[in-house]
Amino acid sequence: MAKKRKIQKDSSPVENVPVSESAKADSAANESASKPARAAKTAQPAAVFTREPDFLSDRTWLILAAIITAIAAITRFVALELRPLHHDEGVNGHFLKSLFNDGMYKYDPANYHGPTLYYISLAFTKIFGFTTIPIRMSVAIFGVLMVAMVFFLRRYIGSIGSLAAALFLALSPGMVFISRYFIHEIFFVFLSLGVVVAVVFFMEKRAAGPFAIGWMALILLVCFLPSALNLAAFIGGTTVTVLWGFRLIFFIAEAALVYYIVQMLLSWDGGRPIYLILASACVSLIFATKETGFITLGTMLLACLSVWVWRGIRDSDTFEKNWFRIVIGAMVALAFVVLTGPDILSGATAWMSDAFFNQYIPPNPFPYYSIILLAIGGVVVWALFLANQRRENISTIDEPVELTPSSFTRALGTGSDRMLLIGAVAIAFIYISVLFFSSFFTYGEGVWKAIEAYAIWTKTGNKDHTMHGYLGYVKWGLKIESPILIISLLGALIALLKGRHRFAMFTAFWAFGLFAAYSIIPYKTPWLALSFLLPMCIIAGYAIGELLASRNIALKTASIVLGAAGVFVLTYQTYQHNFVRYDDGDMPYVYAHTRRQFLDLVSEIERYAEKSGKGKEAVIEIISPDYWPMTWYMNDYTRAGFHGSPVDVTASEMIVAKKNDQDATVIQKYSNHYKYVGVYPLRPGVNLVLLVRNDLADANAQDLNKLLEYKVVPGVTS
Repeated sequence: MAKKRKIQKDSSPVENVPVSESAKADSAANESASKPARAAKTAQPAAVFTREPDFLSDRTWLILAAIITAIAAITRFVALELRPLHHDEGVNGHFLKSLFNDGMYKYDPANYHGPTLYYISLAFTKIFGFTTIPIRMSVAIFGVLMVAMVFFLRRYIGSIGSLAAALFLALSPGMVFISRYFIHEIFFVFLSLGVVVAVVFFMEKRAAGPFAIGWMALILLVCFLPSALNLAAFIGGTTVTVLWGFRLIFFIAEAALVYYIVQMLLSWDGGRPIYLILASACVSLIFATKETGFITLGTMLLACLSVWVWRGIRDSDTFEKNWFRIVIGAMVALAFVVLTGPDILSGATAWMSDAFFNQYIPPNPFPYYSIILLAIGGVVVWALFLANQRRENISTIDEPVELTPSSFTRALGTGSDRMLLIGAVAIAFIYISVLFFSSFFTYGEGVWKAIEAYAIWTKTGNKDHTMHGYLGYVKWGLKIESPILIISLLGALIALLKGRHRFAMFTAFWAFGLFAAYSIIPYKTPWLALSFLLPMCIIAGYAIGELLASRNIALKTASIVLGAAGVFVLTYQTYQHNFVRYDDGDMPYVYAHTRRQFLDLVSEIERYAEKSGKGKEAVIEIISPDYWPMTWYMNDYTRAGFHGSPVDVTASEMIVAKKNDQDATVIQKYSNHYKYVGVYPLRPGVNLVLLVRNDLADANAQDLNKLLEYKVVPGVTS
């Protein structure tokens, strides 16, 4: 049965009675309270009551969690081939191909990103084939697992809060868009959540559960198996029977080793150290995935410090007695700054006009009006919350452990146990880091190059190539993720004002700390926003859970309307962004993306290759300097050459050139032997021309001189 407990500030529960009985007691107490007594309570928030919703049993919660996970899977896995690969995906595919064929990835700091994505995708391509769907599946699965991991925070953000957070995460247009993208970001963000969950469970002194044990076994298997297989290949030579015999022997030996290590860890304090070792593994994998890991981890540490500082302020007598006046004063001061700062208002007005209006008519009315309505709804809910907070302080959360430095220290144990645990954590971090950067001990230089990467990244991070300035993420976020931005801000304010839920406060500082950090850094790309969208979704879910716990009908109703409107907006935006306008440059996450018509070029190449009778052996000369991700789509064409500049050929079946930039050269060099089939957009400002040998060309193919009659409006090459 659902429980309701009354908590006085930070003390342990002093009452634990069934909801039905305590609800009656609370109601009677509220009815009997005199007006003077209520007036006296306005000086500080009322005592905290913790209760779970009556209708949300564990079974109902599990069913809803399964439905949300299914939504996440559907949005991330359906029609994975619909969108052509981005040029960054093509580059990643090139590195993956080298690993797939040669069995080794040589980490290069000029590539800016680590090796984990390629090794994860290698497993999928070995099983499902070297095609688009498997490489994107290797990313999409972590997008779904990220949503599922949020459910493990149920005791820290509430039952409704965890469901709402997971739903926001499942429907976030950016989370869905990048989950369907063969780049590093989703795994990177998944790992950041893994660090948080693992550390929280470690501090909670929770015994290792099946999921933690499974992840520990998987990490150990990944750490040992490739090296074992390489050793088997070295010993077994080229004889297939002998090679597979050694592989089987080494696999059995490794499985036994993994089983022994896991059993040893489980016997150590109920397996609790597994969580801290998993956290260490996640940290090392974060750095082996993207160099921006230091920003994420640094912000987390600052968030912990900020919680400690804020708790000191929040619990002071001055704040307790005057919190309402302080909040109102801060709101008035903010309004004054906005109204008296002409640059703020004029800049916001100009952006709204440029982003949404065309001759006073919004061509995209849905995002514009959704921002306005959600902002109004957020203000209304905040006002109702403030008014209600003076009378009651009801929560759905009773954190199972005080998330403080002392709790972490106690969880480390004492004496030899502590030293052994610290040693295990350090070994896990160092071993996994060296393992991946050295490409499983086959490329020692990769370890040193991992350090060099930060010097390169600091130079790249100082360049603003998006021209959106410090407010770039604000503009992108409001245009496509407005429900998450607005409700997460509401959640952060609620968490800080309540000042009782350390995890919620940490998440608020984590979210908006990362938001500030990436806004300050000049280098901006849409997918970097995922790092702060994750904690924003979590704190937004916390807001919905806390608001719905209220007994104030007006506040509860307004919160339901705001949450439902947010889900509706996210659903619409996700559908539009991922399945309709996935290559529309006006959409924030469509960052110099490959146009869908590029696939028509690929189809024409395939058709002419078959017509030539050579199939995958057809000779294709790509002389355009811009060709990514064409390399991926030409993987099976063994005689496709990527030159980047004109070459002297007369017998090749096809040539791919760049429109405008190479028109004159193409006409001069190839007019006698080739005709042009068509012009195909690659990405903004870049168009490709397909030339086909005269004897192979269809009757409707045109002379190359006709190229000059085909006008393309020059764009900006991104």
